[in-house]
Amino acid sequence: MSEMNYSVITRATCEASYKETALELMDGFANDLRDQAEAALVRYGYFGTGPGAGDLFFVQNYRDLAGFDKAQEVYATSPSYKSFFQSGKVSIALRNIIKILPITFEATPDSNPKYLVLTKGATDPANKDEVVNHLQQATGLFSENGALTLRFGQIITGGNVGQMLLAASYPSMEAIEKTYDALNGSQIFKDLYQLVDVNRREIIRLIG
Repeated sequence: MSEMNYSVITRATCEASYKETALELMDGFANDLRDQAEAALVRYGYFGTGPGAGDLFFVQNYRDLAGFDKAQEVYATSPSYKSFFQSGKVSIALRNIIKILPITFEATPDSNPKYLVLTKGATDPANKDEVVNHLQQATGLFSENGALTLRFGQIITGGNVGQMLLAASYPSMEAIEKTYDALNGSQIFKDLYQLVDVNRREIIRLIG
């Protein structure tokens, strides 16, 4: 898999009656991005928790922002993307770019996660390196308790610029529970909470 340095996350509202159709179109659009914009990874699904539960979720990862530039061209030509928005039943609520920071984590090969947990928090810019170091020390707790992938980055667009975002994928809700039980008992993670003010955590049900 190509190196991933940037992630683009999109959140969209969707009429409930159109949800299944929207997810099918997202699958087609995801394939268009892989084929035409060289997206290193594309996942989609819907938010299962939070004030926007039911909203659609779409993430695309690239080696550099030139890939996202190509994606803009795909937006203009993809039949799935056009159908998606011409329906009048879907509206983008948020789209942000995240700069992925170097965290070493042995992802499960060919994993097919069912859930993604997104955790957002604010930290003093002077503490960024220390935050990365603490999180690196905690990666074993994620992998040992069921996390399939783990990525960490800094939001560089939108209203939350500078805040940190942790994304961990899992095969089940049970694995999420087990992981956070372990993290909450870890001194490393308690120290990390002293550096980061966590202000949002949401669970996404991944479909593709």
